[in-house]
Amino acid sequence: MTSTTPRLDSLTASGTDRVPARIRLADDTVLTVMTRPGADLAEEVFLFPGLTAPDTEAWENEDSVELFLTNSVGAGTLFLDVPVQAIRALIEQHSGEHEDQEGGDLAPQPPGAADGDEPAGVIAARALAAWGITADRDGDDGDTWLDISHDQSDEGTPSMVSEPYAVLYLSNGFRDEVTVTRPPASGDTWHVFVGDGSGVEHTLMTRPADQLADCVMAIADWLTSPED
Repeated sequence: MTSTTPRLDSLTASGTDRVPARIRLADDTVLTVMTRPGADLAEEVFLFPGLTAPDTEAWENEDSVELFLTNSVGAGTLFLDVPVQAIRALIEQHSGEHEDQEGGDLAPQPPGAADGDEPAGVIAARALAAWGITADRDGDDGDTWLDISHDQSDEGTPSMVSEPYAVLYLSNGFRDEVTVTRPPASGDTWHVFVGDGSGVEHTLMTRPADQLADCVMAIADWLTSPED
């Protein structure tokens, strides 16, 4: 029997690397999950408008405090420690997952998208996940960034010496830094650069900290363009 939740099955098996991953449902509603490999409980489940959690014990741990602190009340509902089986049942109530996981309109930003105490990498990963884009956190010598593979069917960090990739990170003009581990602040700039896998790289876009959406759209456009 063919599973009606193949993306959920894949995410729960491999984990989401501490960032929320988007699942588009057959009726075009959206949720995100954050989970560890093989876990029976998802650490976070965010239901975008249009999705309502069943009135059951599985969905009783609603984090309304986090939504209030991030000014996201009304933008959706955040739940903690939700059984994977309960998520699967909710998806099946909406006729399963959509065949096109990368399509659909940009969903409203989930908690953490507003300025606050959440790391830039988590905020950016959520914004990318709303477009169906998977990003992996990477780093070296104290620098941290998000890697995005041009081939989104690949799992894990892309090989920068053999395949096209994009990199997203935050910096401040007063500091020599490449980071996604601290919250965005006034004066910060988002940077997106892309590489062709042969050592050739170029800047795709830079934007102020409050214009992350432009960077996400640029990455989405790059992903739909032919590989160099």
